[in-house]
Amino acid sequence: MELKTSRLDLTPLDPEEHADALHAAYGDPVVMSWWTRPATATEAETRQLLAADAAQPGAALWAIRRAGDPAAIGMAGLLGGTAIPGLSWILAESEWGHGFATEAASAIVEHAFGAAGHDRVEAWVESTNTRSIAVCRKIGLTERGRLAQRYEHRDRPHEMIVLGRARHPEPTSVLHLEPVLPVTDVAATTELLRAALAGRVSFSAGEPPEVAGMVFGPWSAGPSVQFVRKPRGECAPVVLTLDVVAGFDELYAAVTAAGTAGVEPPVREPWGRREFAFRLPEGHRIVVSTPG
Repeated sequence: MELKTSRLDLTPLDPEEHADALHAAYGDPVVMSWWTRPATATEAETRQLLAADAAQPGAALWAIRRAGDPAAIGMAGLLGGTAIPGLSWILAESEWGHGFATEAASAIVEHAFGAAGHDRVEAWVESTNTRSIAVCRKIGLTERGRLAQRYEHRDRPHEMIVLGRARHPEPTSVLHLEPVLPVTDVAATTELLRAALAGRVSFSAGEPPEVAGMVFGPWSAGPSVQFVRKPRGECAPVVLTLDVVAGFDELYAAVTAAGTAGVEPPVREPWGRREFAFRLPEGHRIVVSTPG
């Protein structure tokens, strides 16, 4: 099904027909610096990439063309093989700055909620990709969460923002999930994690503290944990995992310098993560994890 906007024609993607023109985007390292894969070396490689993406279950992809112009300047669509349809687009660098990505993405969202009958769409955008974040916001996608990611051609992990939109406005029933750990000494535990993981006490009640909250990050809300004072016999050990993007090695050095107990050195896990761990006095195991 062809889609049209005031300036664009969106034609169902044909890897054989469109690969040559789209190689201007897929073969450009600047454009592909935001992509999940490195730039393609040849038009044949671009054709293979497009064919693989188009073959994913549920994929609906279009070549972007200026109205009346047969040459493709980019690709946009809904990715296949995802639980929620994933909005995606790419444009040749020469076409940036004209609003084409916003125009194409808006048409695809309208199609998703109309003819395609989807209830939701979402886009995963790197936190430093301000152009794509702006596109998402212009077409009504809002932030739904964040996660650490690392693509094989990147030399370090990066932060991804998950932005989404529902066909009908819907409240988010769970805004935040906060674990509560029983500890014998709330003040000592918060001080330990302040030194080891740069945590910040968000509230504390009692003298000595009976309960306290700790936030990891500089903002008023974010990843957090509560501590409540209990007798040692009521402090059954649990495992708490912290997912980090930057500063993994520095955090390990800080944990070691803080004199924490049971420090386990960094290892590369079979599931593609680098992790180290340490224990609180009650036996709680804190795992710090980053994409490997």
